Amino acid sequence: MDKRKRSNGGGNSPREFPVIGQVLRERRGYHGWTLADLAQKTGISKSTLSKIENDLISPSYQTIIQLCTGLDIEIGDLIAPNPQNDIQPRVTGRRSINRRQDGLTMQDDNYKYVYLCTDIAHKRIVPMIVDVKADAMERIDGLWSHVGEEFIYVIEGAITLHTSLYEDSVLEAGDSAYFDSTMEHAYLATGGAPARLLITCSSATPNLAQTLRDILRQRLSAGEAGEG
Repeated sequence: MDKRKRSNGGGNSPREFPVIGQVLRERRGYHGWTLADLAQKTGISKSTLSKIENDLISPSYQTIIQLCTGLDIEIGDLIAPNPQNDIQPRVTGRRSINRRQDGLTMQDDNYKYVYLCTDIAHKRIVPMIVDVKADAMERIDGLWSHVGEEFIYVIEGAITLHTSLYEDSVLEAGDSAYFDSTMEHAYLATGGAPARLLITCSSATPNLAQTLRDILRQRLSAGEAGEG
């Protein structure tokens, strides 16, 4: 029997438990915490945390409170109904058109990020155009990581994709890559010229776009502080 399903209160069709394990894995991966770190923060044993992350058990209400307290998040950030089985009415047919000069821009001397289709909130996919000027690791504050998964497509120029678990890879115009964003990574311009990328980040994390902008803002601020 699938332990992740339960009765919906008298009906015959099962309903998924909230996807707590995925949120927990992504939050832990973003901060670089081990299970031992999380156990220390929450007071929950490593074995129990592992079972929660792998959807082998459903945490009790008290355990959820401990997780939220230890992770410094709201219950709503940890519990998200499975969208395929959500009984609440859902908004459908959302659409956004991004004109050539539109978008929210964040930049420094190394990168220019233009967030696209920003008029839609709570997107599961966050698209952006990124101009890469940095051409050496010394120019940036090391590798970075964040929740979710990432797709990059090289529009112009060439980059070297650096990751913590793989050899460096050179990507030229027309090349693309898809990877786990919780793995530390960075992209640098190569070939003596800046590069332009189309990047999409995806995750079930609530308010993903805002989370990514907050992370980027901190990274850009750290870079400015280092230059000063």
